[in-house]
Amino acid sequence: MSNILKVTNPTVAYENNNTVNKQTPSQQAEDLSIKNPVEANRVGRADGRTEAGGDDGGQKGISYESNFGSFVASLRDVPRLGEIMTKMIFGGMANLVESGIGKGTAEEIQAFFQMLEMSPEKLNEFMKSQMAGANRLQGPLFDVMRQIMGEATTVELKAGVLDFWKKYNDMSSGKHILENIKGTLEDIEARMFRNDREGLERLAMRLKPHSTDSNAANVRMLKEQIIPYMGKYVADNRELGKLRDLVTLVAFNTARYESGSLDKVVEAFQRLMEFPTFNKHFPGMTGKDMRNMLLNVDYDRAAGKNELTDKLLNIMEAGVKGEAGIENKEQFVNIMRSVLVNESVYMPVMHVMLPVILDGVPMFSEMWVDPDEESGNPGSKERGVKLLIKFDMKDVGFFDMMLYYEKGKIDMLIHYPEELLGHESDIRENIRKIMRKNNLELEYLGVEQGKVPIPVHTAFPKIFERRNSINVTI
Repeated sequence: MSNILKVTNPTVAYENNNTVNKQTPSQQAEDLSIKNPVEANRVGRADGRTEAGGDDGGQKGISYESNFGSFVASLRDVPRLGEIMTKMIFGGMANLVESGIGKGTAEEIQAFFQMLEMSPEKLNEFMKSQMAGANRLQGPLFDVMRQIMGEATTVELKAGVLDFWKKYNDMSSGKHILENIKGTLEDIEARMFRNDREGLERLAMRLKPHSTDSNAANVRMLKEQIIPYMGKYVADNRELGKLRDLVTLVAFNTARYESGSLDKVVEAFQRLMEFPTFNKHFPGMTGKDMRNMLLNVDYDRAAGKNELTDKLLNIMEAGVKGEAGIENKEQFVNIMRSVLVNESVYMPVMHVMLPVILDGVPMFSEMWVDPDEESGNPGSKERGVKLLIKFDMKDVGFFDMMLYYEKGKIDMLIHYPEELLGHESDIRENIRKIMRKNNLELEYLGVEQGKVPIPVHTAFPKIFERRNSINVTI
């Protein structure tokens, strides 16, 4: 097992995404050459650029106009979630309580902080529940499918498994997706003229509560009546701003809601059964068997729903709406943007937040986990678990920790705060004791004072694996 914790910045123009066309205005003025003269054997560009990706060479650069490019830019530009959450938790959100917020929001905040108070024993259970909630694709079925992904020799089989996972994820999120659609419809109604608003309200009221049986009826209602109604309003009134964006969002969520129908998931499974490699793991299993199994799943439980998460989401929603004080609205918006970046489809690792008050000491921690990290040994097919853990404890300081676990052996790198300078030997000894107590072999241990936090994209370079993807911006 090699030491793979020596992280380096990937050369994908992350830090300098504005390097295209560095000419000065005077240099540009002197360039009087014809831009891309017509050539019969190729298609030229009107802007004088010949590269495909917008970066020198067009090979490794990122197109910052693509969806993935926007995600990469967000990684750099979005304020760090930890900084804002730490400030709020360490202050007990006192700045919010003092800003004249509504009674309901104040009670939510108070209840949330009471739930954060826990002992080390309770912290262990809390961490397990948060990790389980961050990964709804768990259980024997998905364990076998991950094994199949490792054995698959064809792109078609891998694509089929990923399609099944996507549809299952949409199905398990069906209730949440429908609630998002209804909330967006309310935002659209608030921006429409009265007569049109009343018409949309009547249509929206015909949407049924989510269930596997009502999914098809709701999809028909959205596709055949609600979306065309809003489209006509946009066309008639030449709406080119926020309202049109909201209509597009409804259409996108409708596509997800339709993708997550029970029939779509069963069809995806039946297509997989046509592959011998897949079929041998599910001998004799039919589409009807899969349907019956899916009907017995508690999707709220599978999604890891818990009271603490609901409380936090309610507080975030109130904050974004300005109900926690107008002066605090931007902080809540930044938190939501940061969370959305970490939950992006382009983020290939699992992300978990752990806000706690441990024996009276406030602490905010974030954890990124890649359960399928390559070993790092040349030619090796071994894989392990890689973690990046960040935690900030009040009156102690900020810690960065990277770990790689494989077959009972661990590599560890820990950055400690300046406040603990002079205690490095104690940190090393205590870590070794913890490893021995848990029967883990510590192959590599790096302990040093942290100067700069380890960026997520540096710890997990696979984030940039899609940098040469097709630009799918709409």
